[in-house]
Amino acid sequence: MGTIYTRDSNEIGNFHADSLTVLEIVERLNTEIHPSFLGKKFYTDAQLSEKLNISRRTLQEYRDNRQIAYYRLDGKILYADDDVEEFLKSTYRPKY
Repeated sequence: MGTIYTRDSNEIGNFHADSLTVLEIVERLNTEIHPSFLGKKFYTDAQLSEKLNISRRTLQEYRDNRQIAYYRLDGKILYADDDVEEFLKSTYRPKY
């Protein structure tokens, strides 16, 4: 006969704690890891606006004014990491 575990068993408590740890790691990876394709990393509209601390509407204005390069795939807007870096370098103003 096998062992019967209840929710008060140490094994169940350990399993639950380990499961929560794995879930936290997966959630952190989902926010920190960006999809890549052909060696490029991409940001979604929401990710980039959060990263740059600007609104999504401001990103829309940058796109409309052709200030930042982007990709549109089935209505989803993606920004390549190197394009974002180029955009930031172009807007850099040294201090006086």
